[in-house]
Amino acid sequence: MKRIFSLLTVAIAAIAMYAQILSGTCGDNLTWTVDPVKEQLYISGTGAMNNYSPENKAPWNGLGIITHLSIGKGITTIGDYAFHGLRDIEDDVYIPEGVTRIGKYAFSACAAMTSVYIPYGVESIGDNAFGLCIALFNVEIPFGVTSIGKNAFAFCTELIDISIPATVTEIGDRTFWNCTALTTIKNFANTPPSINENVFEDVDISKCTLYVPDYAYYNYDRSVWTNFNRENEQTFYSKKLYDFGLDVSMSYDIGTLTLTGTGALPDQETGWGYMAALFGHFNITQLSLPEGLTTIGRGCFAYLQALTSVTIPEGVKNLNEGAFANCYSLSSVSIPSSTDFIANSVFHQCKNLKTIYNYATTPQDINYSEYGVFMNVEQSQCTLYVPKGSKPAYEAAPVWQDFIIEEMDGSAVEEVFDTLSSSSAQPPKVIVDGNIYIIRDGKTYSTQGIEVR
Repeated sequence: MKRIFSLLTVAIAAIAMYAQILSGTCGDNLTWTVDPVKEQLYISGTGAMNNYSPENKAPWNGLGIITHLSIGKGITTIGDYAFHGLRDIEDDVYIPEGVTRIGKYAFSACAAMTSVYIPYGVESIGDNAFGLCIALFNVEIPFGVTSIGKNAFAFCTELIDISIPATVTEIGDRTFWNCTALTTIKNFANTPPSINENVFEDVDISKCTLYVPDYAYYNYDRSVWTNFNRENEQTFYSKKLYDFGLDVSMSYDIGTLTLTGTGALPDQETGWGYMAALFGHFNITQLSLPEGLTTIGRGCFAYLQALTSVTIPEGVKNLNEGAFANCYSLSSVSIPSSTDFIANSVFHQCKNLKTIYNYATTPQDINYSEYGVFMNVEQSQCTLYVPKGSKPAYEAAPVWQDFIIEEMDGSAVEEVFDTLSSSSAQPPKVIVDGNIYIIRDGKTYSTQGIEVR
């Protein structure tokens, strides 16, 4: 009996030890915590992570099964070998905004990981960073990345589609080695980076289509790029637009998406973010919309996470639900006087929005709701510029009254205006505070035709 009691005591102690939450530091201002019951690893704090190696392993290595990984905002680098070999991580992994570097072997051999979110702002992806992630099928390389290390995605045998942004200048040896499921590559660079023949080693190039910029088609007549089935991106995008039912066309040039044509951009029937799905969430930093548009449909430009500013052209009457939702980098918006309907969630999660120009003399009727137009926007930190004489109306209007309200006086373009000559054949255009202004005959106009000086 005494022996049974002793064994029971040891068992209870072992269970208690296993259930104990373990923690430590992994950077000057970073803390790691492992919850063995939830099988979760948390990284929190600010600054750079420590780098690790096979000889100096990360402190959570060997502490049991980890199926969930949470990386907190404030971290600036993912250290070498940080999560190497955590083969049981089964959730989508989100790397937070603010990270600029993913170290070598950072996520290598995370064999169960199926999807990873790499934010806009990351500049380099290290050697073998995602090598041997054999279940990984969904990853986007964001605009701003300049280098992708050797073997970075080697043996990602479920990876089907990859987009290479125009900012990439260096792709290491065997980066996509044995990515046997790869069928589509979209390269946004005018001049492709020079690569060795082994970058796509053991990839069946004959079954893989390379989409390139329309005006750069022949620039890809070099090295391994010339061996792919090549198509102009414009052909690809035009087909997709046709499928979408649009009476517009579009072109893409190093971060800028330009639409031309007339009519309404229709609602997306399922989900948000058609353009993001087509071009990638990070490849569009500027958006040029035609004056013939009448409606921006539901979720059309949602999730363009590198988009910094947008001028909605005169003539647009309707901004439908979620039109620009989750454009996390969006800082400046111009709304024309023609817009009289703004649906819920249009600017949902546009957390960096700092400036809005609203040219309507009568504020649009929007109301407080659970999924409001500006949900999760810090309105008290955002300046709303309105036409002269309309400030009292905005101060009395629901939702609009919560912004810092200023009347437009054109002073923002004074300095730029004085440096430009009005004698050029084509009226010059300038961008000030994220907004486009046109200089003509010595006068400055907004794109809505309103004289600001």
